[in-house]
Amino acid sequence: MISAVIPAYNEADNVGSAVREVRTALERAGVEGEVIVVDDHSTDDTLRRAVAAEPDRVRGIRLSRRSGSHAALRAGLAEARGDAVLCLSADGQDDPEALPEMIEKWRGGAKVVWAVRRRRNEPAGQKLFALLFYRLIRWMGMGSAGDVDLARADFYLLDRSVADAVNACSERNTSLFGLIAWVGFRQDSVTYDRRPRRSGASKWTMRSRLNLAWDWVIGFSGLPLRLITMTGLATAAVGFLYAVFLVFYTLAGHVRPGFAEQTVLLLLLSGLQLTMLGIMGEYLWRNIEESRRRPLYFIEDRLGGAGGGGP
Repeated sequence: MISAVIPAYNEADNVGSAVREVRTALERAGVEGEVIVVDDHSTDDTLRRAVAAEPDRVRGIRLSRRSGSHAALRAGLAEARGDAVLCLSADGQDDPEALPEMIEKWRGGAKVVWAVRRRRNEPAGQKLFALLFYRLIRWMGMGSAGDVDLARADFYLLDRSVADAVNACSERNTSLFGLIAWVGFRQDSVTYDRRPRRSGASKWTMRSRLNLAWDWVIGFSGLPLRLITMTGLATAAVGFLYAVFLVFYTLAGHVRPGFAEQTVLLLLLSGLQLTMLGIMGEYLWRNIEESRRRPLYFIEDRLGGAGGGGP
């Protein structure tokens, strides 16, 4: 059985079509399936419309507060009962027609199958940001998906063993993409043509992208802390060399630079120190959050499916 997990936030106009498309794709692939829609505390009628599409075959879950699409996906992964789990968006851009090929790769032994778009039809700034970021994480070794180009990956099919591995990782501040790449297993991909949204505007803003990138770097690498050490050593070396320069400069009979130069150096070093403290504070805050062991989400309501309805 294949479980399809669809996170949704204010997608009332799109989620019904997404559910029907997934159901059709599962039937065409000749597999038994379930659809789980995770409503990330929408302010519209997303949950009811999702379940109304096929009330006996769709389970709807509403989170008690907005937690982000990755938390919603993890809630769906925890609920999924299938031998494999398909995760895709509710806006209609992810094409479930790629599912039969993904299932074929999965049956061939791949534990993670990514759906990779052929082209990134996005503004140049977003495209460049994605390209540079994913090259950076590959260079730093922060999780590897084999030969899969994660810069073009959108949705994915996870084997039960991978879903269980992700569910076993309880950290709060992390990237789900990074976690899937980090857990390893055999990973493969299929290509597809990404479609435009059916309606409405994307909630995936540049701020969301930057937050995801920061979570990925902090969650899977100590690189920022190493950069602090290297910056401190480099600054100390520059300061030592400058001190040597001043000694010889004075012995040569020249007048030492005045307060303007000292002010620039003071501002520069103060800025570096505050930046370093901020990075260390980020790690400290995340450690505090993890030590509290608060659940990543709470389920406020359930609709549809076997035994549907009720919180």
